Amino acid sequence: GVGIFGGIKVGIQFAEIIGSLGLRQAVATPGGMAPRWFSSSAAVVDRNQVLRRLTADDVAIFSLPNDYAELRGTKAKLVFHCQGTDPAIDPIVADRTVTPLACWLQAGDYIRSAGRDPIDVGISISDCFYYDGAPKNVRLVAYMPRRGREIAEACMATSPDLEYVSIDGMHETEVAALMKSASYFLATSEREWFGLPALEAMAAAAVVLTVPALAGAEYLSHGENCLIADPEGLPVALAGAARPAAAHLRARLRSGAMAAAGRYRMSLQKAFIKRALAADLGAVLSWS
Repeated sequence: GVGIFGGIKVGIQFAEIIGSLGLRQAVATPGGMAPRWFSSSAAVVDRNQVLRRLTADDVAIFSLPNDYAELRGTKAKLVFHCQGTDPAIDPIVADRTVTPLACWLQAGDYIRSAGRDPIDVGISISDCFYYDGAPKNVRLVAYMPRRGREIAEACMATSPDLEYVSIDGMHETEVAALMKSASYFLATSEREWFGLPALEAMAAAAVVLTVPALAGAEYLSHGENCLIADPEGLPVALAGAARPAAAHLRARLRSGAMAAAGRYRMSLQKAFIKRALAADLGAVLSWS
């Protein structure tokens, strides 16, 4: 699809990176539509036409478990770009004809627990999110209301003196500008796989307050680069972090957040994938 979902951006950015490294690639979407909420140089083609034309000389890389059954009916070599560990992926991981790629540690661990050895390809966030010294609004709180809206509303009730702005429905560049001007970001999606917006907010030097994320241990460190609290505790955590006396805490969290996010620059992922292409990944994608 082309909707505003982090997995779509991660998948298309992966295609863009391997394309920049010399592979012929295209992104297949319904109707050949390109997402309009972020920029990409990846070529886009019609999904249905691709499905009809796949041959044994093609590699089909997919992330959505629902695509597995249809792709299995083609002759293409299948590669699973694992972005989450819902049990729906278990039949895919068990299929020895499918090569699994892992975007982050938790995904890799899940695949290994099933007796497979994934190829790690990493994940990154767009350069536009990295803080550039823009002035911060000391009262501004950004949040994503799509999941956990009631948690955000509880924060508003507890700290009504703060200013709250939703990032839902915005273009990536608009989100980045808002994050850079915001002092806080609320990550309210419970059982989030990776939590891409939280990492983007960290890159933008916002104080991130988050509910626990399944793969968040890879980059979230409570008290060092963010504050982690159960849903009922997040409003109290925000109120405490916003106190004038908490200035030292906020500075420490912002510094730690930017350092953690620095490990996820696209240039670093590109270098990582380039090394992988010179090894196992190159063999899988028939790269030369």
